[in-house]
Amino acid sequence: MKFATSVLLLLGVCSLNAAWAWPREPLPEVELPPIVEDEIYERAIYVKPLPEVEVEEIRERAVYVETLPESRAAACSVTIRGGIPSPQPVYLKTDSEDIYPFSSTGVMEFEAGGTMQLWCPGAFSTHSQTLLTATCVSGSTFRVDGTSYDIKELACKTWPGFTAVKSGATCNGGVVIRVGFQISSSRFAEQMQICFNEEEEVTRYTRHQLFPGSNYYETGVDRITFQTAGFFGGKNVDKLYTQVTQLETINAELGYDAGKYFDTSSVFLARGHLGAKADFNYAPEQRATFLFINAAPQWQSFNAGNWARVEDGVRAWVSKNQMNVNCYTGVWGVTTLPNKDGVETPLYLSHDTNNNGLIPVPMLYFRVVIEPSTHRGIVFVGVNNPHLTEEQIKKDYVICNDVSDEVTYISWKKTDIKAGWSYACEVADFLKTVKHLPALTAKGGLLV
Repeated sequence: MKFATSVLLLLGVCSLNAAWAWPREPLPEVELPPIVEDEIYERAIYVKPLPEVEVEEIRERAVYVETLPESRAAACSVTIRGGIPSPQPVYLKTDSEDIYPFSSTGVMEFEAGGTMQLWCPGAFSTHSQTLLTATCVSGSTFRVDGTSYDIKELACKTWPGFTAVKSGATCNGGVVIRVGFQISSSRFAEQMQICFNEEEEVTRYTRHQLFPGSNYYETGVDRITFQTAGFFGGKNVDKLYTQVTQLETINAELGYDAGKYFDTSSVFLARGHLGAKADFNYAPEQRATFLFINAAPQWQSFNAGNWARVEDGVRAWVSKNQMNVNCYTGVWGVTTLPNKDGVETPLYLSHDTNNNGLIPVPMLYFRVVIEPSTHRGIVFVGVNNPHLTEEQIKKDYVICNDVSDEVTYISWKKTDIKAGWSYACEVADFLKTVKHLPALTAKGGLLV
């Protein structure tokens, strides 16, 4: 319900930076090429290359939060889970590239007169503009252009498109790609970065953050079709992942019918998220995780097994302990199955004209979690092959000293091969083998 009200002057941007909210730590800004919005149909994207910049290290920085007196309360409170409309705008700090922060319980909070901006590139159901500034009145009521609205009335006509653009920087074994929302030609709201190797068509790692309120993510957000975003040389990657096509591909690689390695219900190669959908609170961000550069071929029994338990356990523990952490999630190696002659043969979903493998099926999935304020860290590692023996795993797939007995916050079945044999390592020990990550450090000890 909306009603006419007198026009109030907008308060300063400082009121937006609610001291009780957990701010995102922005990554270095770079000049961006033109945008291409999300579409269900695959299409090529031209990305203007920028000068190469070597990225040798991402410095971990602490996030400090100034606390308010206990007696001070927010004039407006909007609960992300169930309290905002669909299709949902992208919520931004006013005149900033930062997505609007949320409290430790997943609530957007504002002082009276505090502002935020809402972006719907296809216009709003209430306004023809694509960018609105909303001023807190009280509760979930905000004023836009002199008229008051409940936050749920300020919906988009269609879902905001997300964008994946090259930053112009390089990473160890790839190019840096920024994923987020192109608000204007000079304003990009970033949610994660991806290190992607274009020659091998494999993502080395993704980088995003988890916050105290990350376990209060919006639920019920539909899964959408994965997008190539202009990468993968125009391939129909979605088809390569279908169970029929992946079996045909592996049959050819092994030289015989590999059907015994597949079960259509749980043992097949899924589109395995790296930056997890549920690691992002807002619906537009969750939708933006459906990119093939944010995925790798992952056996479904592992995807829904121990890896899901790692993702959920870390997120819940971070929220419980009121932490801000940086997550580097990636893959390492190429897993194998025996060919017709019994020789272990690497698995890929595609090949180039010279028969070089593309889109490899990884040996390992990993997630490095670092808390910058204490310089503590840990690496969770999972074996991506349900057809191995324990002997094979211990010989070739355990690449660092297992410290998982010190971890109490993951409800996993560590030695269940079908669910994905899993373990944990110290960061420095892991980096002795996995060389394509930034120069991460965890001098404060193990994050347990």
